[in-house]
Amino acid sequence: MCGISGILRWNGSRPEDPRRLADMVHRLGHRGPDGRGLYLDDWISLGHTRLSLIDLKGGFQPISNEEGTLWLVCNGEIFNYIELRQLLRRQGHQFCSDSDVEVVVHLYEIFGDEFVNYLNGQFALALWDQRRQRLVLARDHIGICPLYYYQDADRFIFASEIKALLQLPDLPREWNFPALLQTFTFWSPLPGDTPFRGIQEVKPGCLQVLTRDSCSEKKWWSCTFAPEPTEMLAQPDEADEALRELLTDAVRIRLRADVPVGAYLSGGLDSSITTALMHKVHAGRLKTFSIGFENESFDETPYQDAMIHHLNTEHSRIRCSDEEIARALPQAVLQAEKPLLRSAPAPMWLLSSLVRREDFKVVLTGEGADEYFSGYNIYKETKIRAFIARQPGSAMRKKLLQKLYPYLEQGKARQTTFWQDYFLKDVSATDDLYYSHRLRWQNGPFIRQFLHPELQRAWEGYDPQADLDSRMHAQLLGLGPLARAHVLETGLFLPGYLISSQGDRMLMAHGIEGRYPFLDKRVIHLATLLAPALKLKALNEKWILKKTFGAMLPRAIVARAKQPYRAPIRGLVQACEQNGWHHLDVDRVRQGGLFNTERAEWLKRKVLDRQASVSARDEMAVLAVITLHMLQDAFISNHQRNVESDERLYPTIDRRTAAPRARDADSGSPIASRLMTG
Repeated sequence: MCGISGILRWNGSRPEDPRRLADMVHRLGHRGPDGRGLYLDDWISLGHTRLSLIDLKGGFQPISNEEGTLWLVCNGEIFNYIELRQLLRRQGHQFCSDSDVEVVVHLYEIFGDEFVNYLNGQFALALWDQRRQRLVLARDHIGICPLYYYQDADRFIFASEIKALLQLPDLPREWNFPALLQTFTFWSPLPGDTPFRGIQEVKPGCLQVLTRDSCSEKKWWSCTFAPEPTEMLAQPDEADEALRELLTDAVRIRLRADVPVGAYLSGGLDSSITTALMHKVHAGRLKTFSIGFENESFDETPYQDAMIHHLNTEHSRIRCSDEEIARALPQAVLQAEKPLLRSAPAPMWLLSSLVRREDFKVVLTGEGADEYFSGYNIYKETKIRAFIARQPGSAMRKKLLQKLYPYLEQGKARQTTFWQDYFLKDVSATDDLYYSHRLRWQNGPFIRQFLHPELQRAWEGYDPQADLDSRMHAQLLGLGPLARAHVLETGLFLPGYLISSQGDRMLMAHGIEGRYPFLDKRVIHLATLLAPALKLKALNEKWILKKTFGAMLPRAIVARAKQPYRAPIRGLVQACEQNGWHHLDVDRVRQGGLFNTERAEWLKRKVLDRQASVSARDEMAVLAVITLHMLQDAFISNHQRNVESDERLYPTIDRRTAAPRARDADSGSPIASRLMTG
C-alpha cells in the first residue's frame, strides 16, 4: 500500500509547480512512510509515497517501462506478480526491480487497457502514456484502494485521499449535500460520489481514461450473481473442494511479502478461517492482533482466546474503553473523510496503531465473507419475510423471527409493535428490487429530519433511493430477493463503508496494509455461482464455510451465532461530554448551520439521559451530528494546508523542457531514470 497523486495540465506551456505536488505527497505520508518519489514532464506531475513490503531496496516509484515512455504510480499489491513476471519475460520484457507493480507497465504495452484483467490484487493506479498523451486511472475489482479526483477546464488532479487534493489552495471546500443524504441512508456516498463538491471517486472495478479530447469511464469488472434458483455448484462436495482450493491459494499469495505478515483475529468465523489457513501455509509462529471492549456487550475476547490457544499464536490485544474510543473518533473521521453512523472505525484506528507499534506492516483479515456467503442477518430477514409473503397464515412465521431475534418475546407490547411496524412492513412487496434493504434505509429519513430547516427545504426533492435505482436498476433485474440482497451489500456497504471506513483508511492511518483473501476475484466468482442453500441453509449462515473449514477451528467458534463487529455509541457520546467536547452544544450546532438546533438539543438530552430508552436510529443520528461537525472543522471551516517546505527533498525524475536532468535527492547528481525508478 502506498499513496499516489498527480496533476495533469493539457496546456504544456505551463507545467505544474512541483511544490504543489510535493504538498500532496507530504499529506499522504501516513500511507507510505518509507519513501517518496516524483515524476515531472511538461504535461503531468506524478507523486508517490511508499510503504515498502516487496523488494525493500528497489521498487521505488514512479516506475517506467524500458524506453521511459510509460510512467506508473500505484497504490496496492499485485498478488500474482510472480506468475505475471514469468509470462512477461517470455515475451522479452526486462525488469529493473523485484517489485510486484512493475508488471503493470509491461502488461499495458502488450494488452492496452485490458491489462487490468490479468491482475489479481488490490490497487489504485495512474499510468501516463507519454507517447499517446493518455492518462489511465484504474481501481481494483472491489475498490479496496481509494482514488479521488477533481477536474476543471485546465487541470485533472487525483490522489489516494481527499485531504491531499485539498492541499491545492484553489479547490472548493464545500459540501456535496446529495452525497451527505446518501450517507445518512446507505452509510456512505454512492459509488463515484464524495461529501465534497467537485471531488469524485474513481468507481470500483473501473478504468478512467483521459486524453486531450475526452474523458471516458469503462467498467472492467462486475459481480454477477446467478439467478435464483440455480443449479450451478449446487452439490456440497463439489463446492467444498473448489472453495478449499481457491481460498487456501488466496491466503497463500497474500503472504507474499518481504516483511512479516500478521492477522486480525476478531473471534468470528471469517477471521478464524483466514488465520487457520495462514497457520497451515505460514512458516513459523503466527502473530495475531485483536480488539477487546470493556463493555461486555461488544466484547468477543473469549472467542479470540479460544482461537489463540487452538493455533498457539503470538497475540497482542487492545482493550477499549468508551473514553478511548471517544478520543480516537476525531482521527477516525479525519481518515474516513465522510460522516460516520457507526463508531466501529475508531477502535480499528486504535488497533492499527498497535500493529505499527509492534513493527508489523501487513495483516490479513476476514472481510468479505459475510457479504458473499450470506453472513448477515439481513439475508435471513429477507428469506423469512419472503416466506411470510408466500404463506401469510403460517404458524411458523413468529417462530422464525424469534429464532433470529430471541429478544422479540411474545406478550411484550413494545416488542409486538416492533414486530408489526418493522418486520412486516411491505412484507408482500417481494417484487421490489430493494426488498431486502428498504427497512434498513428508513434510517435515512429519520436522520434527515435533524438537518437545518433551510437545508431540508433546499433538498426536499432529492431522494437517495431513487438516485440509487437510476444507477443499479439493471443489475437487479431477473434476480431473486436473496441474490438482490447480495448485490446491494457487495455493491454499496462493502466498498463504501466496510473496506473504506473500517478497513483501508483506519489501517493506512498508521501505514498498515490490510489484505483480504475472501475478496480474491476467484473466491468471489465461486461465491456468485453457489446455490443459495449452500450459503444460507435454512437459517444457518455461511453453511458452506462451516462445512469446508469447520474441522480446522474450535467447535465454539463454528457453533456460535453471527455477532457483527460493533462498538459503543451511547457510552462514547457520554464520554465525549465528560471530556469537554462541544460538537452537540447549542452554540456549535447553530454556528455549523447544518442541523436544527432544537432537534439536536433534544437528541443530545435523550442520549445523555441514562434512564431514557435510546434506539439504534437515535445513536446513528447523534453520531451523524458529531462526525459531520468534526468533518466540517477538519475540511471546510478551519482547513489548514499541511505544506511541505521543500520539494527538493524528494527523489525526482524531471523531464520538463529545459529542466535539469533526473537528480538524486541526497546528492543532486545526475542519474539515469531507470536507476532512479528501480
